[in-house]
Amino acid sequence: MPFARFCIDERPGELLQAEVLSSWPQRLKGLLGSQPSVKSVVLTRCASIHTIGMSYPLDVAFVGELGEVLEVYRHLEPGEVVGCHGASCVFERAACGSPWLSVGEHLWICSISADGCR
Repeated sequence: MPFARFCIDERPGELLQAEVLSSWPQRLKGLLGSQPSVKSVVLTRCASIHTIGMSYPLDVAFVGELGEVLEVYRHLEPGEVVGCHGASCVFERAACGSPWLSVGEHLWICSISADGCR
């Protein structure tokens, strides 16, 4: 699966790494069935997500087509459905206390690997 690195304009030198989920089945599943130790993912062409069936909470960030972070949810509990008007992709990770994306930040792709090599 493709793996991408994203730069954050407001945090020079810091990278966000995520597996790219672009097909309908990949986006529908997202992190469902994974363990909390799983790496971050980005769901392309996506403006809403669900946590139905999840066994742990998520940190979620909705991002617009120009890379702007539009909305952020920290510690989104299982069983929720959320969306964001204007989002073109969604970043997800297992909820944790470490820094996460913030509304107003701007992302851009630094590199992408089609074969999943990191």
